[in-house]
Amino acid sequence: MFFKRLSFIFALCLAAGAAQAALVVDTGTPSNAVGSGWAFNSNHSYAGQFSVTGELTIDSIAGYFSTDAGTVGVSLFSNGADGDGGFIPGGVLQSASVATSAGALAWNGVSALDWKVGPGTYWVVFTSNYGAGSQSSMPGMAPQALGGYALMQGGQWYDATFLGLGQGLQVDGVVVSSVPEPGGMTMLIVGLAGIGALARRRKQ
Repeated sequence: MFFKRLSFIFALCLAAGAAQAALVVDTGTPSNAVGSGWAFNSNHSYAGQFSVTGELTIDSIAGYFSTDAGTVGVSLFSNGADGDGGFIPGGVLQSASVATSAGALAWNGVSALDWKVGPGTYWVVFTSNYGAGSQSSMPGMAPQALGGYALMQGGQWYDATFLGLGQGLQVDGVVVSSVPEPGGMTMLIVGLAGIGALARRRKQ
């Protein structure tokens, strides 16, 4: 019975140290008004770059923009062949979309994604698909701007990193780490010591 309890504690310690829910990317809410950022009209795409150092399961992705009647695609791209310093997203890894109606500035996006990624650099791409007369907006000046941005118009990507727009992005997920947290490590050591002591007692 005691051995079963220690084994259960051991398993809990491993689980606690291995995964942790976190807001992986959070630029904060952009401060400028509609019309001051980038026109997020039909067939325009906005991309923000971020990196992760370990395994990650992405649960939700949101951008800060106004909406019109139609859909907004939210996709995860690999980093482009032009390297970390480039501005062209690579290939599509995952994609989802959300139906929208006319609305004011807000955090909009997709959830319940379960997108698993490994260490590396990625792009989140928002693509609007509205009517021809759409006047949506994706303002900038986020408090914690990303290291890389790109905009697509007319089927061509443009480097937007140094334009000072700083659009908003939030990526929420579960970070998987091979190194347990300090508290979990302590419990793990205590559990292992107890299991070892019990094993020695049974041999005697």
